[in-house]
Amino acid sequence: MKYLIVNGDDFGLTKGVNKGIVESYKNGILRSTSIMCNMPYAHEAAEIKELCPNLGFGIHITLDAGKPLSSPDKVPTLVDERGYFKKDYRHALNNADVDEIRLEMEEQIKKAFSLGVPITHMDSHHGVQTHPKVLKVFIDLALKYNLPVRSTPLDKEVILNSGVKTIDNFVYTFYDEGVKKENLLFILEKLENGITEIMTHPAYVDDELMKISSYNVKRGIEREILTNPDVIQFVKENNITLVNYSIFK
Repeated sequence: MKYLIVNGDDFGLTKGVNKGIVESYKNGILRSTSIMCNMPYAHEAAEIKELCPNLGFGIHITLDAGKPLSSPDKVPTLVDERGYFKKDYRHALNNADVDEIRLEMEEQIKKAFSLGVPITHMDSHHGVQTHPKVLKVFIDLALKYNLPVRSTPLDKEVILNSGVKTIDNFVYTFYDEGVKKENLLFILEKLENGITEIMTHPAYVDDELMKISSYNVKRGIEREILTNPDVIQFVKENNITLVNYSIFK
């Protein structure tokens, strides 16, 4: 059987992002999203769950965008002089304190559970979970809260060995230059048996998104492709079952 999780990353970033995720669920193939709990529109999750009853909500662990949920004086190695997360986690987290990473990640998890929606899984913004200082904490918290996770080629073996539930395949090529209907159809055609996640970022491109994200216009194109009739028909005709991470329960 081919089970497909189409996950919309960055829920909560802007109203346009949330609206694009709703559109891609109601009129497209998206069935899962993940919440940036430190962003201003994360609170819309409960309202949107009413509109999209079978939409799964995960936690999009964020350590390099916006401000932490923790007080900056409790996570000084994670923030700059303005109290924002340092950019480019690949370098910024090299000198970060692991206890501070754990504190902030758990704050985001607790916030997610307070939003009034069932939490289905955990993943991360920009793949921050793959950083050596983050991965062990990521796994520890997944086990503590009994959450399946997105795994990537960089961390899949470690996650599998930990006993945390995870997907069989992860597709990250529907992004940037790969945002074409033909590419998505190619990805769908090549789906393997098991549970596959395709990472997506659909949105309505609003002024706020243009200001805060360098990946902006392509999000609108993603939304259009995810709701394209040819894509929907291909999924139906090829016995691909659309699911979210609740399949692991």
